[in-house]
Amino acid sequence: MPFDALMLVLVAALLHALWNFLAKDARDSSAFMWWGVTIGAAWYAPFVAAQTSLAMPLEAWRFFLPSLAMEIAYVAFVTRGYANGDLSQVYPIARGAPPLFIALWSALFLAERLPLLGYAGITLLIFGIYLASLPTLADFWKPLRSLRHRPTQFALVAAVCVSIYSTLDKLGVAYTTPQVYNAWVYLGIAVGYAPFVWAREQRASAAREWRMNWRRILLGSVTTVGSYWLALTGMALTSASYVGAVRATSVVIGALLGWWWLREKFGAVRVIAAATMVAGLVLIAAAK
Repeated sequence: MPFDALMLVLVAALLHALWNFLAKDARDSSAFMWWGVTIGAAWYAPFVAAQTSLAMPLEAWRFFLPSLAMEIAYVAFVTRGYANGDLSQVYPIARGAPPLFIALWSALFLAERLPLLGYAGITLLIFGIYLASLPTLADFWKPLRSLRHRPTQFALVAAVCVSIYSTLDKLGVAYTTPQVYNAWVYLGIAVGYAPFVWAREQRASAAREWRMNWRRILLGSVTTVGSYWLALTGMALTSASYVGAVRATSVVIGALLGWWWLREKFGAVRVIAAATMVAGLVLIAAAK
């Protein structure tokens, strides 16, 4: 994997972890995400438009529109999974499965053929992501056994949605710049997910989320927009399989942030997970 692409995607992972860290205390996670995306679209789209045209060719729209549908579906499914399920069951599937599916779709539909070292690195990263999401090693099989339960099934569907829109976005940025494509991603999610957030029974909660957390939302809008712009830039430089796997290191980065600022326990399992992921990154960086 090219070194510059690796650095871009690692920074994207850091920003994604910061975005989730800021959302940690949200009273309504769905509303918080919508506000962050919408505020981000409100400043980022004019910023890009001041420098270049926001017009995209028809070829880019062919990939963008189904990708947007998958983005909205992801938010809907993952929030349902978290709302109704045990985090220790849902989270490993929601965060660990996308890189696996992205590698599969990339091989099937993008004709990506990575060196053996690259696939070994992705495997270590996926294993590390899964470990980092577990409370203890005793829970190792718990997420997989829970696949027969509805919340974990929601998480798995959400993971598939992530893998599909990531693969489609790899195709989309081939026809436009990452900056322009990213502007449409955030404009599309802001409009497309608004009906879910502002449904009659949700309006009071959505308005309250802004009043209580507007400072975090403003900062979060920068981290979420910056994160995906860097990820898209990385996709324009290297394989989608690498980007999907490396970006998912945000799981352990988020755990480190919680340990550093909130004095949360990092734990032996996460130490093993972090070491496994570092080994995976070394292999990916060495792969040609």
